[in-house]
Amino acid sequence: MDFKIDRRVKKTKLSLKNAYIDLIEQYKGHEITVSMIAQYADLNRATFYAHYSNKEEFLEEALCELLEGLREAILTPFENKNRINVNSLAPTTVQIFEYIEKNKREFYALHNSHTDFKKRMEELFYHIFSKDILIETKSTTGKVNYEMFLHYQTKATLGLIFYWIQGKFQYSAKFMMDQLTTLSNTQVIDLKKI
Repeated sequence: MDFKIDRRVKKTKLSLKNAYIDLIEQYKGHEITVSMIAQYADLNRATFYAHYSNKEEFLEEALCELLEGLREAILTPFENKNRINVNSLAPTTVQIFEYIEKNKREFYALHNSHTDFKKRMEELFYHIFSKDILIETKSTTGKVNYEMFLHYQTKATLGLIFYWIQGKFQYSAKFMMDQLTTLSNTQVIDLKKI
């Protein structure tokens, strides 16, 4: 009996989430009401309120689930290893872009409607690369301050991801992975006035 109820709850929540994702492609986040979400999901408002107290709680759960999935994807290459050589394309980079591409409609919807989306993405990346994965660095010009490097790397990677989301995923995950690798290994040689 519990299993049947649990499946029904999951199905209802998925219907609500899919309805919201469809609606965000037609309306701005603040324009979408609980009534619109429920109606689009072919449910009533009471069903929505049986699971969430308001739209913000609904969006928060969607964001938490999405970020937990991203966290798991990033850590997947480390399931059976404690060290990964990153001579070219880092496996974490592959996992990041493939997961985002697979869930692009959700990322787009939450990027455009959850007020803390960017902040929470940054917190997730910073936490993973300060608590779960250590990035070993080498510099020929001086000692690297890991804290500063982590902020720099996080902001650069997320800047590229946000650019990709804002552009409605006009490039493939493979292209974005290649670009991140290329950009990370690009050396600035001169500045020239235009």
